[in-house]
Amino acid sequence: MTLRDRILQRIDVRPGEIRRLLLLTAGSFLVVSFMVVARALREAVFLTTFDIKMLPYITLAVAVLGFPAVMAFTRVLQRTHPSRVMYGLVAITITGLLILLAMGPGTKVGSIALYIWTALCTLLLTSGFWIVTAEYFAVRAAKRLYGIIGAGGTVGALLCGISLSWFTNYFSAFQLLPMLIIPLLLYALVQAQLLRGHEEPAHALPAPTSRSMHENIRLVGQTPHLRTIALIVFLATIASTVVDYQFKDLARMRYDAPGSLTSFFGAFYGWTGGVALLLQLFVAARLMAVGGIAASLAVLPMVLLIGSGGLLLIPSLLLATLVRGADNSLRKSIHRQLVEFLYVPLPPIVRRSTKTFIDSVVDSLGEGTGALLILITVTLLDVPARYLSAFVMLMAFLFLLSSQRMGREYFSTVVARLKEEEAEVALRGGAEQMNERHLLSASFSRMDIQSLLTGTGLSEPYHHAPTVDSTTPAKPTGRLDQLASPDDQTVLGALKELKECAEIPNEEIAAMARLLARDSLYRTAVRHLADCGDLVVPVLADLLRNEHTDFVIRRRIPAVLSCVGGPAADDVLIEALSANRFEVRYRSAVALVRRRKHDLPRSARDWESLVWTAIEQEVHRDRPIWELQKLLDEREREDDLVLRRVGTRGQTSLEHTFRMLTLVLDPDPVRAAFHGIVLKDESLQGYALEYLDQALPSGIREKLWVFIGDLSRAAQSRGVRSLDRVVSDLVSTRATLFAGEQERDALKKMLEDQES
Repeated sequence: MTLRDRILQRIDVRPGEIRRLLLLTAGSFLVVSFMVVARALREAVFLTTFDIKMLPYITLAVAVLGFPAVMAFTRVLQRTHPSRVMYGLVAITITGLLILLAMGPGTKVGSIALYIWTALCTLLLTSGFWIVTAEYFAVRAAKRLYGIIGAGGTVGALLCGISLSWFTNYFSAFQLLPMLIIPLLLYALVQAQLLRGHEEPAHALPAPTSRSMHENIRLVGQTPHLRTIALIVFLATIASTVVDYQFKDLARMRYDAPGSLTSFFGAFYGWTGGVALLLQLFVAARLMAVGGIAASLAVLPMVLLIGSGGLLLIPSLLLATLVRGADNSLRKSIHRQLVEFLYVPLPPIVRRSTKTFIDSVVDSLGEGTGALLILITVTLLDVPARYLSAFVMLMAFLFLLSSQRMGREYFSTVVARLKEEEAEVALRGGAEQMNERHLLSASFSRMDIQSLLTGTGLSEPYHHAPTVDSTTPAKPTGRLDQLASPDDQTVLGALKELKECAEIPNEEIAAMARLLARDSLYRTAVRHLADCGDLVVPVLADLLRNEHTDFVIRRRIPAVLSCVGGPAADDVLIEALSANRFEVRYRSAVALVRRRKHDLPRSARDWESLVWTAIEQEVHRDRPIWELQKLLDEREREDDLVLRRVGTRGQTSLEHTFRMLTLVLDPDPVRAAFHGIVLKDESLQGYALEYLDQALPSGIREKLWVFIGDLSRAAQSRGVRSLDRVVSDLVSTRATLFAGEQERDALKKMLEDQES
């Protein structure tokens, strides 16, 4: 394995993703490089031309002018592919910069124009870049790769910040302004390469109609997911604006020359970019995987809450630099990556219609609100800037509450998108794309065991265990003899007599239960046992619990309990989810689902905990038998999990696990997730895995992931087991496929011969 392959395996980049990932990472590098250089230069030029108290006015001007700019940008986005829109934006930005350079940015008018122009273009370029990125990745790929793409931008911030600090030793801030054009030209080349040789994604094609800005604003207000994103952006920007002012106010007191201020700001943005890079590479992905959306979003407000409390007590440049540095680093890494990722589950047309509005207008409103607070407090009331920390602490607290809400809204959005994608796949005829072997992306063995078994005739052994009656033998009566008769008509006559009896002895109930083993009388026996009602539950419970009961009878008892009895019947079926034989567990899960569907009485015990325990036991069967468990009796397969339109059943162990999940989670998204796993549709599968990632306890999720895929190549390699362990597990199991000693010995010899 080459070094390149090892690196790709380490960062979990899948085949077909490398080129797009490299281009988008380069695009992130260039866009953020422009943003850092533009921000450092415009602030240095503005603060050396005007007093610090003028900063709130220019911030308000950016917020006001941002609204019409966003209206025009959003309207074009809804009609044209985002990559092509970005070409036009780059051209307009460069043209404006050339005009400003000709005007002379050293004048008061020129410095104001430079500030407003670069601020607006930075907002649109950054938002547009992430819209382009979201068009090329589904939700699961975005979750894996957004951190790498964002790290490209962080590297750009780091290098440009450090470079600015060095360049200011030789050039003035005005002489460095032409540098802004270089990253824009390079970004245009990246966009050209991104489109070259690649068809535009089908889901990324422009919508035939577009919404007005008023409709887009209303959409944000009416959609809980978007509304919460907007609130988070608004609160975070207010807090950041106020902290930024406090930081610059103290910095200006220390440095009064343009060159020293530019050098200080350049070094600050550079080093905070370096911290952000470390956070993205070593913290962000892990935090998101372990803590989830809500906990990851809560990191920034917690830091602001604690840091601003300290700044309120000790207003020093060192502490202000630390607070602003933490804010800047977290916003560029964990916070930015999370906010961008939150847009991915949204439909493309909704994302295009609303993202730029939130990124630009809502962000500018946040800056404007923060500037207004500064204007009233510092400029008009002449209150020391340190007391602005109280506003920051309030915003941070509200931010924390919004983070918790966002966790819930994100999960609801994923569930809704999962259902929508399932319906769309069904309409497109995606049910015909079933591929059972595709489920096992991380095989436990180094060979296709299923094929080997089929080739040797061992794939469907059928051996009855000796019949052992678990009830106490009773003195034979005429009706018992009739029920045991080999003649079906004699048995049917006895069943007809029993139907008219007010009371039925346990011996006769057990005799009826033994009829479940006879294929010709199976359906009739189920119906007559069910007609007996609660009377049959104790006897059937004893037979089901007894491992020595005839296996054919034992696996068919759940069909009776699925439609009869109260909480006691439910108790028995839940216990049977942990039975030693797979088909008993499978039938019991089917029976429980049917009971829930018909709203029959449920167990009075903590049955949900017991079902979760059974699910955990099932997914912890980390042996090749997971691949081989199958049913000998196909009569009772159909239920709501394996829909008729699917046509082909999924892998049996997976199907059983998902059926149990429908008992403890909302059944509709679980069924949609099952179809997402077994259908070869990238978008549906992505939402299925994202739903399960959010809904399942970590212990169950980690084990289930081995069977449903979405594993890196390194994780798949770790799942491969040695042949010795495969043989040991298969020989020691008592599963249906290996019920006889002869089959176990033949299997062991076959696998040993295959290895040699």
